[in-house]
Amino acid sequence: MLRRFDSPDGVFRATLPDLESCHLPAQVAKAIVKKESFKRAEKELTGVQKIAGCYLLNCTEPEYPQTLLQIYDPSVLLYVRGDPQVLNLPGLSIVGTRRPTLYGTQMAHRLGRDLAARGLVIVGRMARGIDAIGHQGAMDANGRAIGVLGTGIDACYPKENKKV
Repeated sequence: MLRRFDSPDGVFRATLPDLESCHLPAQVAKAIVKKESFKRAEKELTGVQKIAGCYLLNCTEPEYPQTLLQIYDPSVLLYVRGDPQVLNLPGLSIVGTRRPTLYGTQMAHRLGRDLAARGLVIVGRMARGIDAIGHQGAMDANGRAIGVLGTGIDACYPKENKKV
C-alpha cells in the first residue's frame, strides 16, 4: 500500500475503491477511510514524544535501515531512540547463551569492545548474557550499538540491561 500510495498519508487519503483494489478486507478499507484509528495513533505519538530522544521513523525515510527494506515484510515504522544515522552503518551481532562461562563473558565483551573501537555497530536483542555483554563492550569502547527490543521502547527487559 505504501508503494502504491507513496506514504502513510497517501494511504489515508485514498478512496474506498482504491483501498479495496489493494485486496484489503472491506472492513479494514472502511476503517481506514473513516480514520477510526487516528485517535489511537495520536495517543501513541503523544506517548512517543514524551520519551526523550524518541520518535517514529517510517520506511520511506532515508534514515530507515536499507538492509531491513530487503527482507520480505519489513516493519512500516520503527521506534528510534538516539542517532538514526547509526541504523545504516556497518554492523554485526554478538549472540549467544544467556548463561555464559567466564571465557564466553570475556570474549563477548572483548569482541564488542574491539569491533566497536574499529567503527562497527554492535546489533542485538539486548537479551541477558552474551548479547548484553557484547553491547556493554561496545559501550565501554565509546562505540555504537543498536538494541532491537522485544518490548515497547518505554520498557527495558531484562531490567539489568537498563544500564547498557
